[in-house]
Amino acid sequence: MTGAGSISRELVALFEPQVEQLGIRLERRGGIWTGFAAGGKAQGSMWLCTPSPHCLVLCHDVIPLEDMPLFEGSLGPYACACTMGFDAVECSRDCGLPVRFVGTESCRQRPGDEVATFVEQGPRSLSSRLVAGRVYRSRSIIMLPELFDELERRYSGEFSKLFPAFGKRWGTSSELAIRDALDAIPTHPPTHPGSELGLLSTVTSLLASLVTDGTGACQDTEDLARRAERLIASAIEVNGVPPSVDDLTNALYISRSRLCDAFKRSTGHSIGAYARKLRMARACRLLEGGGLSIAEVAATLGYPSPSAFCHAFASAMGLSPRKWVELQQRR
Repeated sequence: MTGAGSISRELVALFEPQVEQLGIRLERRGGIWTGFAAGGKAQGSMWLCTPSPHCLVLCHDVIPLEDMPLFEGSLGPYACACTMGFDAVECSRDCGLPVRFVGTESCRQRPGDEVATFVEQGPRSLSSRLVAGRVYRSRSIIMLPELFDELERRYSGEFSKLFPAFGKRWGTSSELAIRDALDAIPTHPPTHPGSELGLLSTVTSLLASLVTDGTGACQDTEDLARRAERLIASAIEVNGVPPSVDDLTNALYISRSRLCDAFKRSTGHSIGAYARKLRMARACRLLEGGGLSIAEVAATLGYPSPSAFCHAFASAMGLSPRKWVELQQRR
């Protein structure tokens, strides 16, 4: 492989051992490196591209012709999203890669290889065993921390937590975005004009989707729910009216589906039901205090009329506000 000086050492280290051990001869065709196994160790092909200095798109489909150990390593931290055939999945488990498989029900309805993401935190040497005749097939998007640093400098506050998210569980929308991005990577080398730019667009569109779906999707389910709960409680205490779901998604920089899913899984309630519960709890406190009339409580909680408040209260509590107050006074 000549001319690899245009690729950073950190990225070269992630594919060079496989290239050498499998006897793959890579040649440059514009912005794409392509190659086929030669020398009798394996058969198959590989192509790769570095659409940015800190990102590697790698695709290989090889069959070893003899059993052999495979040595891999990294010079520093990186994040990865990839598809893997069955034998490649077994290889990744064998060598101890910290893969987390992506698989919501909606994703599983779509045929294809396993999808996974993971983060390597630092330099590491790995080894696994390749078995003759098995098919080791994968497509990968590999990203160094510097890629996220560049985006964070340009879009302050948006990408700072995205890198570690590749080692965590994703929401439904993020899982679909990851699968769509990997599906967009062709199995054959894209050597047509504009292909390198197209790969860069695939990577940046994926990262933008992940950020839109939850500040990098790095917020776990419980953290998202707690933040949403605090926003709801604060709004009710300040002006009596809970925020809408759209208000919450805008405040948390997350998609509607991701927020609703995280909130329901964490609290067991929908956002609307939880907000109504908190609003009624405050209504009860105000009524129990005795300092405000029913009409004043309705106004404090932002209801358009006392009758609207009375209807909502009766639906939630099973009693009218007046009956509820009388019951509390007899206790």
